[in-house]
Amino acid sequence: SSRVGSRAAMGLKGPRRWPWAPWPLLGLVAGIVDEAGRYRPGGDIGDLAPLEPTEEDRNASVDLSKQPIDKIFKLLAYELFREEKRPRETHFGVAHFQAATELSCEERLIDLALDAGRVSEEVHIYHQNVTSTSGLYWILHKYPEEHSWVWLISVSHDRVMRKVENHISRMSALALDDEGLKCMSPGFRTVLMNAIVVWKRMAGDHIALLWNGVAFGVLGDVTSWRELDEDGETTEAGPGGPPPNVSWSENLIFANMWISSVQKWLQHHAQELRHAAYSELSRAQAGQPGEDPGRWLQGKDGALSSFEYLRRQLWGGWQLDKGFLRGLLRHCLQPGYGDSAPVSVADFGAGGGQYSEWLNDTGLVEAVAFDSTASVQEITGGSVQELDLADEVQLWRTFNWVICLDVGPQFFVFQDSFRHMTRGMAESGAPSATRAGT
Repeated sequence: SSRVGSRAAMGLKGPRRWPWAPWPLLGLVAGIVDEAGRYRPGGDIGDLAPLEPTEEDRNASVDLSKQPIDKIFKLLAYELFREEKRPRETHFGVAHFQAATELSCEERLIDLALDAGRVSEEVHIYHQNVTSTSGLYWILHKYPEEHSWVWLISVSHDRVMRKVENHISRMSALALDDEGLKCMSPGFRTVLMNAIVVWKRMAGDHIALLWNGVAFGVLGDVTSWRELDEDGETTEAGPGGPPPNVSWSENLIFANMWISSVQKWLQHHAQELRHAAYSELSRAQAGQPGEDPGRWLQGKDGALSSFEYLRRQLWGGWQLDKGFLRGLLRHCLQPGYGDSAPVSVADFGAGGGQYSEWLNDTGLVEAVAFDSTASVQEITGGSVQELDLADEVQLWRTFNWVICLDVGPQFFVFQDSFRHMTRGMAESGAPSATRAGT
C-alpha cells in the first residue's frame, strides 16, 4: 500500500529524477549578465567573479562618511535594489514533504538538524547585510526626507519570518508524520516544543512592533537615544553622533534588535537540535532501548501526563477561583497581622500551582504546592514539588492547613492530609479539568 505523500500515491512512477542538471549546461553558456545589467561574453565560471576593487573603492571601504554624499545615495540605491531582487523564500511544498516522508528515521533526525543549521546561517548572513545597509542611513542623517528605511524594515522582517516559518512547518510536518515510525523520542520532541515556545514569544514581539508602528508611528519605546553618564550631567552620543530625527533611528534600532534576537535564538536552536539528533543516533547505534514515552504521554493514577501538564502551563490551561480563595483566606486561614507568623498551607494536587501563588502573593500565607505529575518540578522550575499522592508520603514538615481541590477519587490523599495538617483541611472531591485532573 502507498502512504499519503509518497510518489506512488501521487501518481508518480519510476525513479526520482532531478528537474535540472547544472554542470553539463555550463559549457553551453555564451555570456552572462552581471548585477549591473551589463552583458559580458564567455561562459567560464570565473566570469561571475566581481571586478578587482580600485584604489578609490578600497579607500571608500575604510570610511564611507568621507565619501561624497551622492555616492552614498547611489550605494544605498544599489543595496535597496539588490534587496528587491533577492529570490523569494521557498515554502514547504508537497515535493519537499514527499521527499521527507521517504527518509529513514535516522535521516529524518539529521534532516531536521541540518535544516535548523541552514536557517540559522541564512538569517545570520542576512542580518549582517541588512545591518550594513541600515548603517548608511546614519551617514545620511542630515537628509531626513530619505525614508526608504521604512521599506527595508518591512521586507527584512517579512523575509526573516518566512525563513523561520518554513523551518517550523517542516519540523511540525515530520513530527506529525511520526505516529507510525516512532522516530522521535519524548526527549527529542521536548527540544522541538521548546523551539515552538520561544518562536511563539518572538512572533508575539514582532506583532507588538507592528502594533506600535500602527498606533504610534514608531516600532518601540525608549526613553532617550543618548544615555546619561554616571554623573547624570553629560550625554554619550550613539553611532554617528546624536541623530536630529530620533524616530527613524529608534525604528532602525528596534527592527535590527528583533532580527538579532531571532538570529541568536536560531543559533541556540540549531545547536540544541544537532546535539539531540546525534544523541538519538548514538543511542540507536549502541543498541540501547529508547525512552519510554508513557511517562510523558500518559499520566499515572489519574495524574496529568507531563506533556499535557506542560501544554496547560504554556497555553493558559489553568483556572483560578479567586472567590473561593478570598473566602478561604477570610473564614478558614484567618491570618494574623503585624508580627504574627504567616499561616502555612500545603496544596495537594496543585496543578499549575496558581492557588499557592495567589496565597503567597498576599504576604499573609506561606503555601507550598505539590502535584503527582512526573517531572513537575522541572517543568515549573521548582514552584510545584513532585509528590506521588497515590502512595503514603511523609514530608519534612507539617502545615497549619492542607487544601486538596478537584482531585479525583483515585487519589488516596486524606490520610496524607490528616498527617500533615495541624488546624484543618479544605477539600473538594469533584474532579475538574483545571487542576490535577482526572
